[in-house]
Amino acid sequence: MPRNLKSKRIVIKIGTNTLTDKNGLLELDVIRKLVSQIARIKNNKDIVIVTSGAIGAGMKELGIRERPKEVVGQQVCAAVGQGILMANYHTMFSKHKVKIAQILITYNDLANKENYRHLANSLERLFQLGIIPIINENDPVSISEIGPSFGDNDNMSALIAGKIKADLLIILTNVDGLFDKPPKYKDAVLISEVKNINKKIEAMGSRPSNLGIGGMKAKIQAAKKATGDGAAAIIANGRKGNVLIDIINGKSIGTIFYPKK
Repeated sequence: MPRNLKSKRIVIKIGTNTLTDKNGLLELDVIRKLVSQIARIKNNKDIVIVTSGAIGAGMKELGIRERPKEVVGQQVCAAVGQGILMANYHTMFSKHKVKIAQILITYNDLANKENYRHLANSLERLFQLGIIPIINENDPVSISEIGPSFGDNDNMSALIAGKIKADLLIILTNVDGLFDKPPKYKDAVLISEVKNINKKIEAMGSRPSNLGIGGMKAKIQAAKKATGDGAAAIIANGRKGNVLIDIINGKSIGTIFYPKK
Protein backbone atom coordinates (compact mmCIF):
# COMPACT_ATOMS: atom_id res chain seq x y z
CA MET A 1 0.00 0.00 0.00
CA PRO A 2 1.47 3.40 -1.00
CA ARG A 3 2.54 5.68 1.82
CA ASN A 4 0.97 9.13 1.98
CA LEU A 5 3.94 11.23 3.06
CA LYS A 6 4.00 14.92 3.77
CA SER A 7 7.40 16.06 2.56
CA LYS A 8 7.63 19.81 2.17
CA ARG A 9 10.65 20.05 4.48
CA ILE A 10 13.02 17.08 4.58
CA VAL A 11 16.19 16.22 6.47
CA ILE A 12 18.30 13.58 4.71
CA LYS A 13 20.99 11.94 6.82
CA ILE A 14 23.60 10.14 4.73
CA GLY A 15 25.57 7.74 6.90
CA THR A 16 29.16 6.56 6.91
CA ASN A 17 28.20 3.05 5.78
CA THR A 18 26.36 4.51 2.81
CA LEU A 19 29.20 6.71 1.62
CA THR A 20 32.25 4.56 2.28
CA ASP A 21 33.58 1.15 1.33
CA LYS A 22 34.45 -1.65 3.75
CA ASN A 23 37.72 0.07 4.60
CA GLY A 24 36.06 3.40 5.32
CA LEU A 25 37.20 5.14 2.12
CA LEU A 26 34.83 7.53 0.37
CA GLU A 27 32.96 6.17 -2.68
CA LEU A 28 32.25 9.06 -5.03
CA ASP A 29 29.87 7.12 -7.26
CA VAL A 30 27.48 6.64 -4.32
CA ILE A 31 27.48 10.39 -3.63
CA ARG A 32 26.94 11.10 -7.33
CA LYS A 33 23.82 8.92 -7.45
CA LEU A 34 22.35 10.42 -4.27
CA VAL A 35 23.06 13.97 -5.46
CA SER A 36 21.25 13.22 -8.73
CA GLN A 37 18.20 11.99 -6.82
CA ILE A 38 18.17 14.95 -4.43
CA ALA A 39 18.34 17.35 -7.37
CA ARG A 40 15.32 15.61 -8.91
CA ILE A 41 13.16 15.77 -5.77
CA LYS A 42 14.19 19.29 -4.74
CA ASN A 43 11.42 21.23 -6.54
CA ASN A 44 9.28 23.15 -4.02
CA LYS A 45 10.92 21.35 -1.11
CA ASP A 46 13.24 22.56 1.63
CA ILE A 47 16.02 19.98 1.94
CA VAL A 48 18.77 19.71 4.53
CA ILE A 49 21.53 17.14 4.14
CA VAL A 50 23.33 15.83 7.22
CA THR A 51 26.37 14.06 5.87
CA SER A 52 29.03 11.75 7.16
CA GLY A 53 32.11 10.94 5.10
CA ALA A 54 34.66 13.59 6.11
CA ILE A 55 36.83 11.07 7.94
CA GLY A 56 36.66 8.67 4.98
CA ALA A 57 37.61 11.45 2.57
CA GLY A 58 40.54 12.40 4.80
CA MET A 59 41.71 8.81 5.02
CA LYS A 60 41.78 8.56 1.24
CA GLU A 61 43.73 11.80 0.91
CA LEU A 62 46.26 10.77 3.56
CA GLY A 63 46.64 7.22 2.26
CA ILE A 64 45.28 5.68 5.46
CA ARG A 65 43.68 2.31 4.85
CA GLU A 66 41.91 1.79 8.20
CA ARG A 67 39.88 4.24 10.26
CA PRO A 68 42.03 5.59 13.12
CA LYS A 69 40.98 4.38 16.54
CA GLU A 70 42.32 7.36 18.49
CA VAL A 71 40.31 10.59 18.72
CA VAL A 72 43.05 12.87 17.37
CA GLY A 73 43.58 10.63 14.33
CA GLN A 74 39.87 10.82 13.52
CA GLN A 75 39.84 14.58 14.00
CA VAL A 76 42.84 15.02 11.70
CA CYS A 77 41.19 12.89 9.01
CA ALA A 78 37.98 14.91 9.38
CA ALA A 79 39.89 18.20 9.12
CA VAL A 80 41.64 17.05 5.93
CA GLY A 81 38.53 15.42 4.48
CA GLN A 82 35.87 18.05 5.17
CA GLY A 83 36.93 20.34 2.33
CA ILE A 84 37.36 17.40 -0.04
CA LEU A 85 33.90 16.08 0.81
CA MET A 86 32.30 19.47 0.22
CA ALA A 87 34.23 20.01 -3.01
CA ASN A 88 32.76 16.76 -4.32
CA TYR A 89 29.25 17.76 -3.28
CA HIS A 90 29.73 21.16 -4.92
CA THR A 91 30.98 19.69 -8.19
CA MET A 92 28.19 17.13 -8.36
CA PHE A 93 25.34 19.47 -7.41
CA SER A 94 26.65 22.13 -9.82
CA LYS A 95 26.03 19.74 -12.70
CA HIS A 96 22.34 19.91 -11.75
CA LYS A 97 22.47 23.71 -11.27
CA VAL A 98 21.81 23.31 -7.55
CA LYS A 99 23.62 25.54 -5.07
CA ILE A 100 24.78 24.26 -1.69
CA ALA A 101 26.07 25.73 1.56
CA GLN A 102 28.31 24.11 4.16
CA ILE A 103 27.39 24.42 7.82
CA LEU A 104 29.63 22.94 10.51
CA ILE A 105 28.02 22.89 13.94
CA THR A 106 28.63 21.76 17.50
CA TYR A 107 26.12 20.63 20.08
CA ASN A 108 26.09 24.12 21.60
CA ASP A 109 24.78 25.57 18.36
CA LEU A 110 21.51 23.71 18.93
CA ALA A 111 21.50 23.74 22.74
CA ASN A 112 22.21 27.48 23.11
CA LYS A 113 19.12 29.54 22.23
CA GLU A 114 21.09 32.51 20.90
CA ASN A 115 23.36 30.33 18.78
CA TYR A 116 20.42 28.38 17.45
CA ARG A 117 18.50 31.55 16.57
CA HIS A 118 21.33 32.62 14.28
CA LEU A 119 21.56 29.13 12.78
CA ALA A 120 17.79 29.00 12.21
CA ASN A 121 17.82 32.40 10.51
CA SER A 122 20.62 31.26 8.22
CA LEU A 123 18.79 28.05 7.33
CA GLU A 124 15.55 29.89 6.57
CA ARG A 125 17.34 32.34 4.29
CA LEU A 126 19.08 29.47 2.49
CA PHE A 127 15.69 27.81 1.95
CA GLN A 128 14.31 31.06 0.53
CA LEU A 129 17.21 31.20 -1.91
CA GLY A 130 16.74 27.58 -2.96
CA ILE A 131 20.10 26.55 -1.53
CA ILE A 132 20.63 23.15 0.10
CA PRO A 133 22.44 23.34 3.48
CA ILE A 134 24.87 20.47 4.00
CA ILE A 135 25.52 20.01 7.70
CA ASN A 136 28.14 18.07 9.60
CA GLU A 137 29.53 18.25 13.09
CA ASN A 138 32.69 20.29 13.47
CA ASP A 139 34.78 17.26 14.42
CA PRO A 140 38.19 18.94 14.73
CA VAL A 141 36.96 21.24 17.51
CA SER A 142 34.23 19.16 19.12
CA ILE A 143 34.32 15.64 20.41
CA SER A 144 31.19 14.51 18.60
CA GLU A 145 30.92 10.90 17.50
CA ILE A 146 34.29 10.95 18.80
CA GLY A 147 32.91 11.89 22.34
CA PRO A 148 30.17 13.68 24.31
CA SER A 149 28.42 15.96 21.91
CA PHE A 150 25.72 14.86 19.47
CA GLY A 151 27.03 11.32 19.82
CA ASP A 152 26.40 10.57 16.15
CA ASN A 153 24.97 12.15 13.01
CA ASP A 154 21.72 10.20 13.50
CA ASN A 155 21.05 12.13 16.69
CA MET A 156 22.09 15.42 15.08
CA SER A 157 19.78 14.88 12.12
CA ALA A 158 16.84 14.22 14.45
CA LEU A 159 17.59 17.33 16.51
CA ILE A 160 17.78 19.45 13.36
CA ALA A 161 14.55 17.93 12.02
CA GLY A 162 12.79 18.95 15.23
CA LYS A 163 14.29 22.44 15.29
CA ILE A 164 13.29 23.30 11.72
CA LYS A 165 9.90 21.56 12.01
CA ALA A 166 10.66 19.08 9.23
CA ASP A 167 7.91 16.80 7.92
CA LEU A 168 10.25 13.93 7.15
CA LEU A 169 13.59 12.58 8.34
CA ILE A 170 15.27 10.08 5.99
CA ILE A 171 18.16 8.12 7.49
CA LEU A 172 20.22 6.38 4.83
CA THR A 173 22.46 3.48 5.80
CA ASN A 174 23.69 0.23 4.20
CA VAL A 175 20.81 -2.04 5.28
CA ASP A 176 17.22 -2.09 4.02
CA GLY A 177 15.69 -0.89 7.29
CA LEU A 178 14.87 -2.28 10.72
CA PHE A 179 14.75 -6.07 10.94
CA ASP A 180 13.35 -8.20 13.74
CA LYS A 181 16.84 -9.67 14.11
CA PRO A 182 20.25 -8.86 12.57
CA PRO A 183 19.86 -9.06 8.76
CA LYS A 184 22.80 -11.45 8.51
CA TYR A 185 20.34 -14.17 9.56
CA LYS A 186 18.39 -15.64 6.63
CA ASP A 187 15.09 -15.66 8.53
CA ALA A 188 15.36 -11.97 9.50
CA VAL A 189 12.18 -10.09 8.58
CA LEU A 190 12.09 -6.42 7.56
CA ILE A 191 9.67 -4.35 9.63
CA SER A 192 7.94 -2.11 7.10
CA GLU A 193 6.24 0.26 9.53
CA VAL A 194 6.38 1.20 13.19
CA LYS A 195 3.53 3.12 14.80
CA ASN A 196 4.94 3.11 18.32
CA ILE A 197 8.61 2.90 19.30
CA ASN A 198 8.33 0.75 22.41
CA LYS A 199 10.91 -1.26 24.33
CA LYS A 200 10.54 -4.19 21.94
CA ILE A 201 11.43 -1.99 18.96
CA GLU A 202 14.30 -0.34 20.84
CA ALA A 203 15.71 -3.76 21.74
CA MET A 204 16.11 -4.53 18.02
CA GLY A 205 18.90 -1.96 17.77
CA SER A 206 22.25 -3.53 17.01
CA ARG A 207 25.72 -2.43 18.00
CA PRO A 208 27.59 0.04 15.79
CA SER A 209 29.57 -1.32 12.87
CA ASN A 210 33.33 -0.85 12.66
CA LEU A 211 32.90 2.15 10.36
CA GLY A 212 29.68 3.76 11.51
CA ILE A 213 29.16 5.22 14.95
CA GLY A 214 25.55 4.89 15.93
CA GLY A 215 24.40 1.55 14.56
CA MET A 216 20.69 0.70 14.40
CA LYS A 217 20.17 1.60 18.06
CA ALA A 218 21.07 5.24 17.35
CA LYS A 219 18.82 5.27 14.29
CA ILE A 220 15.86 4.04 16.32
CA GLN A 221 16.55 6.72 18.93
CA ALA A 222 16.76 9.34 16.18
CA ALA A 223 13.44 8.13 14.78
CA LYS A 224 11.92 8.34 18.27
CA LYS A 225 13.11 11.92 18.65
CA ALA A 226 11.90 12.94 15.19
CA THR A 227 8.47 11.32 15.49
CA GLY A 228 8.03 12.89 18.91
CA ASP A 229 8.56 16.26 17.24
CA GLY A 230 5.94 15.53 14.59
CA ALA A 231 7.99 14.24 11.66
CA ALA A 232 7.81 10.86 9.99
CA ALA A 233 11.14 9.00 9.92
CA ILE A 234 12.35 6.42 7.42
CA ILE A 235 15.42 4.19 7.68
CA ALA A 236 16.44 2.90 4.26
CA ASN A 237 19.33 1.56 2.21
CA GLY A 238 21.13 4.51 0.60
CA ARG A 239 22.93 2.22 -1.85
CA LYS A 240 19.72 1.06 -3.54
CA GLY A 241 18.92 2.69 -6.86
CA ASN A 242 16.44 5.59 -6.72
CA VAL A 243 15.85 5.09 -2.99
CA LEU A 244 15.07 8.77 -2.36
CA ILE A 245 12.81 9.12 -5.37
CA ASP A 246 10.92 5.96 -4.38
CA ILE A 247 10.48 7.27 -0.82
CA ILE A 248 9.14 10.63 -1.99
CA ASN A 249 6.79 8.84 -4.41
CA GLY A 250 5.30 6.94 -1.48
CA LYS A 251 6.70 3.50 -2.24
CA SER A 252 7.11 1.08 0.66
CA ILE A 253 10.86 1.45 1.00
CA GLY A 254 12.73 0.73 4.23
CA THR A 255 11.09 1.14 7.64
CA ILE A 256 8.77 4.06 8.31
CA PHE A 257 8.16 5.39 11.82
CA TYR A 258 4.95 7.39 12.02
CA PRO A 259 4.81 10.77 13.81
CA LYS A 260 3.12 11.07 17.17
CA LYS A 261 1.56 14.43 16.40
